[in-house]
Amino acid sequence: MLTATGGTLMTVASPASSRIRPFTADDIPAVADLHRKVFGLATELSPELLESYRVYFTGVYLANPCQELDGGSLVYEEGNGRITGFLAMAARRMLFNGRPIRARITSQFVVEPKSRGMAGFQLLKSALAGDQDITIADESNSDSRMLWEGLGGVTSHLYSMRWIYPLRPCQFGLRLLGRKRILPGFATGASMPLARALDGLAGRIMNRLSGRPAPALSAQPLTCETLLACLKDAGKKQPVRVDHDARSLDWLLTRAESLRSNGQLQKALLRTDKQEIAGWYLYYVNPAGFSEVIQIHARPDLAPAVLSHLFEDARAKGVTALTGRMQPAMTQAFSQAHCLFHCGPQWVLAHSRKPELQHAFDRGNIGFSRLDGEWCLHFR
Repeated sequence: MLTATGGTLMTVASPASSRIRPFTADDIPAVADLHRKVFGLATELSPELLESYRVYFTGVYLANPCQELDGGSLVYEEGNGRITGFLAMAARRMLFNGRPIRARITSQFVVEPKSRGMAGFQLLKSALAGDQDITIADESNSDSRMLWEGLGGVTSHLYSMRWIYPLRPCQFGLRLLGRKRILPGFATGASMPLARALDGLAGRIMNRLSGRPAPALSAQPLTCETLLACLKDAGKKQPVRVDHDARSLDWLLTRAESLRSNGQLQKALLRTDKQEIAGWYLYYVNPAGFSEVIQIHARPDLAPAVLSHLFEDARAKGVTALTGRMQPAMTQAFSQAHCLFHCGPQWVLAHSRKPELQHAFDRGNIGFSRLDGEWCLHFR
């Protein structure tokens, strides 16, 4: 869950006249200005930026054609009518052991700095008290995690684990040093030609160390219809999964492709020489930074080959480093490929009044990827 309630949480008295109510189209200008200020997106709310916000809030939360139930987004309104807090939610249909359940995904949790504390607590408390069976956040920071756990939610450490694979380790290291301002910009630029040369050698060494097989799989275009069939087939072995239909999945894919600031979305279905499905992946090509993998699935015996195909495809497209959320079924394949692992700082959280559902979500083997979570709920 994206949150701007950072810093030390404080308890702030809230006037009795303050209230939490549903987010409406009339609230867009006030929420847009709050969002802009808290996230530092612009110095002012220009007409162009406001129009972008109108399209975003309307299309993603207020008039999303795929939401069969109200997403339940909330605002915190002070006694004088000023909005000082906002928590967006999007509805998802899911299945738990084959039974339909209702889920909501939280995102865009913003609270005005002077109102932090009670406003954020009350917003989240109201959100978790809704009629959904489970509430999920998969991009939460540490402050939000503390609030969730205080209200009975759990942190999934397994799904909060991320993997990183530097395809060009020397260039990756230089760019990381430059971003952290450890190395001056001119030194980074001057060292880049040598880094490129060394990466050619490093790539061959890493391939030998990993013991990865040469990609023996063929890639085909991954259409919405094919992905829907693949997800339903994989879901037969998953106790908890998103219950997609063609309309909801097409909306997510279209939304993912529109987030161009992350790069160009790549979608591939992988088959063996016998035309059996080995797996699939969706990732962004972003040569200038981390290229995000938002969904990957592999047949257990072919997981190393699926990863190898992903790595080689990304390398050929100029990617410096790939990163994604841990897939427990592919842990061994990630380890054999010598990926780097770290937990957080984006935490995956779940809250449900049904302990068996909350525990099932935390045990792994669920059909819930970054494509299904907050990724497609981003503003840009």
